[in-house]
Amino acid sequence: MEEWDLQDGIWRFSAIYDGHCGHDTVNFVHEELPAMIRMSLQALFNKYQSSAVAPELVSETISHSIQHLDNSIRADLFDLLPRDQLETMSDFEFHCLTKQQSCRWATIHARCTQGSTIILALSDPQRRNLWVANLGDSQAVQKGTDWTGTILNSLHNCDNPAELQRVLREHPEERECIRDNRVIGYLAPTRAVGDTWLKVPSTYTHRAFGKHNQNWLSPPLLADYASRILSPPYVSNVPDLYHLTLDNDRETFLILCSDGLLDLYGSSGGESSTQILANKWAKIISRSLVHSGEATGNLAFHLLRDAIGGSDVSLVSQNLTLEMDEKWMDDVTILVQRLIQ
Repeated sequence: MEEWDLQDGIWRFSAIYDGHCGHDTVNFVHEELPAMIRMSLQALFNKYQSSAVAPELVSETISHSIQHLDNSIRADLFDLLPRDQLETMSDFEFHCLTKQQSCRWATIHARCTQGSTIILALSDPQRRNLWVANLGDSQAVQKGTDWTGTILNSLHNCDNPAELQRVLREHPEERECIRDNRVIGYLAPTRAVGDTWLKVPSTYTHRAFGKHNQNWLSPPLLADYASRILSPPYVSNVPDLYHLTLDNDRETFLILCSDGLLDLYGSSGGESSTQILANKWAKIISRSLVHSGEATGNLAFHLLRDAIGGSDVSLVSQNLTLEMDEKWMDDVTILVQRLIQ
């Protein structure tokens, strides 16, 4: 969470970055994206000066910042290894180049073979406008004065029929662009920053990424995945943007969470099951508020406690056990923010 002194006062920015396959890409997003959005917003406000900026322009600024950040990873790859050069160089030449540029190549390789989803929120100083951006399978929920939750975004995975159809439309006649409910059988989220090997020609997977790190994927599996990369990109870097007008007379909370919280409930990400969870989270927050309107304890903790078993001590203990053969628990990040008091 950050506070930015921009046009008309303090803007509030909050985000959850959920990395996969390593920490390099998610750390890159965490370090670069907030400043990139803030500087782009400042340039937007300077352009219009005292004039009111349309919410659509703020949405475009956020979207362009996310895409620009992801495109910079690809640009770094192409700058070091242009496709025509990669296709003609020998293994020895490739080895010499990557050894000479070892630090640079290690950074590029990590960011290209890892990824990060993004869910973020931005509110203006008057708390009249809220923007939510989603890239991936994290969730945003708004809780108002009643005991129900409002789902603010759709999930970018193959459990979402609209998202599944989008991927299939972009890769017609490619039966294995989605396999086992994953992008080419490998990745669950269909949109993310990074995962560049799924956004560039398969030459890079065959000649570069696999050769650099033999521990990344086994050679047979690598060859199998690479054979399915026919018309990249398969993972999109275009976020969904949502703008909401807030009612200053109504107490409002915002819940952001990574997909790990949904997984704890066994949610498939379907609309009805997610709505049930949204209402459940709204009730948990409502119950934790005293009559004065002050929250008791950490609201995010209350949500986590419910997800791992609630009052069932035995189930909570089981879920917190580090050595469990039958279940693997994804990392969980939850942020609960009071937007309007």
